[in-house]
Amino acid sequence: MKSLISAIFALCTLLAAHAAQAGGISDVGLNAYWGADSHNRGDVIGDSDYDISGATITRVGSILTVTINTNFAGKAGMDSQITTGGIGYGDVFLAQNWNPFGADSHHVGDNASNGTNWQWAFRLDNRYSNSGGTFKLYALNGTNAEDTRTSDYYMNCNGCVYRDGQVTGVNTSAGSKASYQNIMGNWSVSTGQLKFQIDVSSSAALMSYTTFAMHWGETCQNDVIEGIASVVPSPGSLPLLAIGLGALIAFRRKGRSA
Repeated sequence: MKSLISAIFALCTLLAAHAAQAGGISDVGLNAYWGADSHNRGDVIGDSDYDISGATITRVGSILTVTINTNFAGKAGMDSQITTGGIGYGDVFLAQNWNPFGADSHHVGDNASNGTNWQWAFRLDNRYSNSGGTFKLYALNGTNAEDTRTSDYYMNCNGCVYRDGQVTGVNTSAGSKASYQNIMGNWSVSTGQLKFQIDVSSSAALMSYTTFAMHWGETCQNDVIEGIASVVPSPGSLPLLAIGLGALIAFRRKGRSA
């Protein structure tokens, strides 16, 4: 009996894992987000080191994870001859809904002034670290103009080409309505991947969202990933989980009555 109960419990655990809420955003092909001011370079300005291919957003219990697949992982500080400190990692921006400017698939007119008004941000404590670190969760209570800094703020260069006007970092200076939520997360860098992870159990909003819009790019925004992902359990997994739990309860009751 104990071995059977253990097996059922293991099955329930497996099913719960499969019920994890996850969604993906692609930055490849016909529907890849380009955004405004690409200077006729298309999806990626510069070489392939800046390329972003996709992202996934998962929420398992209260743990929210954003994983970004990019060639730029591990390359912060490159092109230091162009701008002070080189190119760094931008902050991660989130919202419940995605409202890009323009109906074209690449949204080539979309930027900080006319697109999605971002509601949340992961503000990196050291955007030039290639080993990861910590970040702070900010609620963005104002407009993009009030609460964010664009790529122009980070690119102090003359004559260089980058994607202008794109949301890049959190503005924490006077006049900003961005507020630190007293929640910190961790981020890591591995080959071809950046991973951001945070416990959002104290944020009713982030716990309740079934969709997440996201924006991320380097401080130059030479490539940008933006889009929306659905984070709802797969339809078949919850009934199976219920069946497994029901079976476990039935066996426990039978064992007590025997």
